[in-house]
Amino acid sequence: MKELVIPFEKIRKEQSELIGSKAFSLYSIVDEGMKVPPFACITTKAYERFLDTSTLRGKITMELSRKDVEDMRWEEMWDKSLRIRSHFLNTPIPETLDRQMREQLSKLFSDVPVVVRSSAPGEDSSDTSFAGLHESYVNVRDVDPIMKHIRLVWASLWSDAAFLYREELGLDIEHSSMAVMVQELVAGDVSGIVFSSSPDSDEQMAIEAVHGLNKGLVDGDVEPDRWMVDRESSAIVQYVSPSGREMVTRLRDTGTVLENPVPEISNTVPLDEDDVHKLYDIAMALERRFGKPQDIEWTKRDEEIYVLQSRPITTTGDRKKLWYLSLRRTMDNLDKLRKKVEDELIPEMIRDEASLKAIDIESMDNAELAEEIIRRDELHEIWKQRYIDEFIPFAHGMRMFGQVYNDVIRPSNPYEFMDLLSGSGLLSVSRNAELKRLAGMLRKDASLMEKARNNVIEGDFGKGVEDFFGDFGHSDFFKGREDLLRLIIELASNPEMEMPVKGGNKDLEKQFISAFSEKNRACSEDLLDTGRTSYRLRDDDNIHLGRIEEQYLSSLKEAKLRMAPRLGEAGGDVMDYDIEKDELLKALNDDSYVPVKKLRVEEDTQDKKEYKRQIQGQPAGEGLVSGIARVITRNKELFDVRFGEILICDAIDPNMTFVVPLVSGIVERRGGMLIHGAIIAREYGIPCVTGIPDATKVIKTGDEVTVDGYLGIVVIKRM
Repeated sequence: MKELVIPFEKIRKEQSELIGSKAFSLYSIVDEGMKVPPFACITTKAYERFLDTSTLRGKITMELSRKDVEDMRWEEMWDKSLRIRSHFLNTPIPETLDRQMREQLSKLFSDVPVVVRSSAPGEDSSDTSFAGLHESYVNVRDVDPIMKHIRLVWASLWSDAAFLYREELGLDIEHSSMAVMVQELVAGDVSGIVFSSSPDSDEQMAIEAVHGLNKGLVDGDVEPDRWMVDRESSAIVQYVSPSGREMVTRLRDTGTVLENPVPEISNTVPLDEDDVHKLYDIAMALERRFGKPQDIEWTKRDEEIYVLQSRPITTTGDRKKLWYLSLRRTMDNLDKLRKKVEDELIPEMIRDEASLKAIDIESMDNAELAEEIIRRDELHEIWKQRYIDEFIPFAHGMRMFGQVYNDVIRPSNPYEFMDLLSGSGLLSVSRNAELKRLAGMLRKDASLMEKARNNVIEGDFGKGVEDFFGDFGHSDFFKGREDLLRLIIELASNPEMEMPVKGGNKDLEKQFISAFSEKNRACSEDLLDTGRTSYRLRDDDNIHLGRIEEQYLSSLKEAKLRMAPRLGEAGGDVMDYDIEKDELLKALNDDSYVPVKKLRVEEDTQDKKEYKRQIQGQPAGEGLVSGIARVITRNKELFDVRFGEILICDAIDPNMTFVVPLVSGIVERRGGMLIHGAIIAREYGIPCVTGIPDATKVIKTGDEVTVDGYLGIVVIKRM
């Protein structure tokens, strides 16, 4: 029992592995004679006992075996982490362990607010110091909430960010462990960060400070005052004032809140020169103690400076990992991002697409067309980057809602929260409803159907087809109106499939909102609304981006058609060749130049597929269905899909979800509950399994497959 919870004053040097890197660092800071808020450490022995005396270790092992992390995208890593987190929340701590931990914690922190944070062995070593991999919780009060948040910190050993850095951390079910620090919360008047060696200059130290607590600064919501200090002389080299001290982080009943400061604070520099030099002395002393430049968090209350944590400054050259970590956003940040996406970016995308569509590229001469291709390519690249920088981060609204929902409700199904997000009015669902209407016109009128089969479209039906093609025929999947007509005829030739389009779940919504105190219910409603908007835009923004891309592709298509005479090809036949953009531009600007063409060769691998009776992925859409497989590996194959078939593909793009009303099940290589295939499957109540690496390699068109959307299993019967 003595080694389950250790107060800071009883920590010994030889217990470093037991208490983890962060706690041992604070022990060393205390040993330097610096002020540190009182803390205790829940050791790795408590974590190990929890796993070994419950069913948890086996559940984690099962989750890790579903798919190799090496083959996962960010959506899948988050899914895996979400399921493991749910297991931690729903697996009771064995009675003896629970009692022993509570006894110690109630003696130490019965009536004070605390911070609960991770302290994994090696977490803040010089080799593996990566901020934001594991969880920390600010302003937790009373033993029950402390125990809950200890479990959440334990679960964060298996966070999506930790999976990302699994090699650096040596993440492994047999050897990885987690200690937890519970530390008295010092509500500082001023807080900040010190980089003992500035990221911008190793000859200077960077000191940042804000009024109130550190959380707003760390999360990027509050702009700090900044001092650059010469490391050798301690002289202040530069002071940078923020654009405005408009927000400050304060405590509330639980957690923290961003609020507007009083004028006295907003007009006051948080540190004076003496404070800056005190922080300089602290930083240099800690750098000497640990032998590495340090990233130090601190707070100041009643003229006393407290060190909250210190870890080595490390950098990583992997920009993709850093970008992924940046996807975690606060609610305040998401609110700002939402306003920008809805009020500025999407209207701007719509205007850009409309302006491109209005240009008659067929009337341009070759030189003008070359310039237009360059302009459209540049515009498309700009929007692709903005999609990465601003649209994808807003998808975190779904993740944040799901995590809060699971933490509060603790459902047995970790994806129950998705039922509150569906029915949010996806653009793709509206598009498919129009397809359903057009198919209904043919189904009711045999003569109209016969004309459509002969490529004759007229009257209200003809107008509907033209309007649809104008609105949605932008995708690279539609080569012409004949593809759209084939799709409508296939829908009309079969009974209308009544798929239950969802509209949210009022009972679950009421349960979620009522789980919050009266004071916090408005926040819970805002979070749900943000989750729904994030869910909708996760799909819609791709359709808008696809429209801009198609305008760029249409200019390339026009250029290829103009090259047909030079290449000795008929106009339509030239589309069977790949011609690089640079080749087209060179030919457009030089009438004598013949562009290099490459015949598009598509290998048929259907007869070479290895037979497996059963493959496993991740459940993404509840339900059980059997049907004939239709494997899609090329865009043009999408229009071969027949009513009731099971769609097998690499990944579903929002611009291809028009085929979903035809299919009875979906199997994808790409995994995750937040991918487009999973979203549209849930909208239509279609069984869906994602995250099967070899789905299109193992399953053959014509195979009979059973899709189990509850367990994530696909059974194959070769016909």
